[in-house]
Amino acid sequence: MTLNQHMRAASSDGGAARVPEFDAVVARFTEVVGPEWVLLDEGRVSEFRDPFEGPDATEHQPRFVVQPGTVEEVQAVVRIANELGVPLWTSSMGRNFGYGGSAPVVNGSVVLSLRRLNRVLEVDEAAGYVLFEPGVTFFDLYEELRRRDIKLAISVPDLGWGSVMGNALQHGFGYHQHGIHADAVCGLEVVLADGDLLRTGHGANPRSTLWQAHKRGFGPTIDNLFMQSNFGVVTKMGLWLAPRPEVITTGAIICEGDDDIVPLVEMLRPLVRNGTVQGLPLLAGTRYVPDDATGVAADLGRRLRKAARPGRWNARISMYGDARIVAAQQAVIEERVAEIPGAKLTLNTYPGDIGPDEIEVRDRVPAGIPSMLLLNVMKEHFYGDNLGHIDFSPIIPFEGQAAAKHERMVTSVLDEFELTGFFSWIVNSRTMVGACMVLFDRTSAEEVARAHAAVRKMCDLAAEWGWTEYRAHIALGDEIAKNFDFNDFALSRTYTKIKDALDPNGILSPGSHGIWPSPMRD
Repeated sequence: MTLNQHMRAASSDGGAARVPEFDAVVARFTEVVGPEWVLLDEGRVSEFRDPFEGPDATEHQPRFVVQPGTVEEVQAVVRIANELGVPLWTSSMGRNFGYGGSAPVVNGSVVLSLRRLNRVLEVDEAAGYVLFEPGVTFFDLYEELRRRDIKLAISVPDLGWGSVMGNALQHGFGYHQHGIHADAVCGLEVVLADGDLLRTGHGANPRSTLWQAHKRGFGPTIDNLFMQSNFGVVTKMGLWLAPRPEVITTGAIICEGDDDIVPLVEMLRPLVRNGTVQGLPLLAGTRYVPDDATGVAADLGRRLRKAARPGRWNARISMYGDARIVAAQQAVIEERVAEIPGAKLTLNTYPGDIGPDEIEVRDRVPAGIPSMLLLNVMKEHFYGDNLGHIDFSPIIPFEGQAAAKHERMVTSVLDEFELTGFFSWIVNSRTMVGACMVLFDRTSAEEVARAHAAVRKMCDLAAEWGWTEYRAHIALGDEIAKNFDFNDFALSRTYTKIKDALDPNGILSPGSHGIWPSPMRD
């Protein structure tokens, strides 16, 4: 299928007829970035598809990949795409696995990969911030701070290979202080759809030294417009980091009873809100499988027990800072845990500058040390290199009964579809974010389809309760957006107005998070 045909299939506005033939599009991009950085062959393009799509997938396929190496090249690529009506799908590192990776919503889009923009541009230890580009991974940033012995700590998600910027723009989470990564963002540089270059906040004042130190400039603050959206291409980001703590204490509250989730959540809630427990705790649940149970679900359940942390319920908690203060926090937590019959508390304390080879491997992530443990554990127990997963990530109330209700629903759907998955919640101050990974063999088209169907059913059931996903697979964006239907979808209509104003040709990641330009909305 030619690029023209892809575009005509995706849009009926007539604009697609302007798109020149494939060779002409490739030639224009090649003039900007050079032939090495226009990826055309199947071997190189395949990395930018959904890594878990299955062998027979035909939707969400990139046509080719263009990788600019400078901001000026990004501007030039965007201008060409805007001129020709070529849809671009922006990707930082493309490690958004479980949600589609680098795969586009619109078939035949050109992936705009920003991996080559991979510099840490500035670190200010005294002010506690870093300025960096999209291709910087959590491993990269951690190693840069460690190499220079900069006494700042980063918050990392479960897998450290992804883009720091991409994670923050997708409202991703880590577990250290500043674990809500989007809230730690301070200052963006953005290429708009016409190739214009924008800096937000104090970055708009070229004489200011406060771009990464103060979030608001003069007038409206628009940084959030470029998070979970398709209004621009972010090429620089400022991020606040925490001071390196004197000590890190991290570990788990372990409960064994099926009904312990309710008192565990209710005990944890005030400790999170008053700051006794710091960072973002991670709650996880794993069902016991009777020894005499048989069948697919029982086998999967036993393998999951081997891979998961101990206990029917496990709450990973952490504290950071002055050793005397952390000791006092730990004493309070010990008192509260003792109120739950049978609950156990296991904690380890490390110096704040602990390295990856000196810390218990499960404690790396809450200590701000990037890791690949979760992926390695999943591959060890499920499908090896054929492992795939699709994630179900609703926002639910920070209430014990809500957690129990959520867990019952997810496990019943998994049983219905003869699947298994890792089940956890990332704890915020007033809500919890489900982090449920439905596992499957990615080489089986039937099993891939079954996993997608299971997550769709979970989304539908959650929607009946007023819960919706904070982040979703690209194939679900329009469905999730339909949950926000107040006043005849006033929010979605407003997004379209902004899209039409900033990107009237709809060339930047069309369909991302259910956001479309007017001609493509239907």
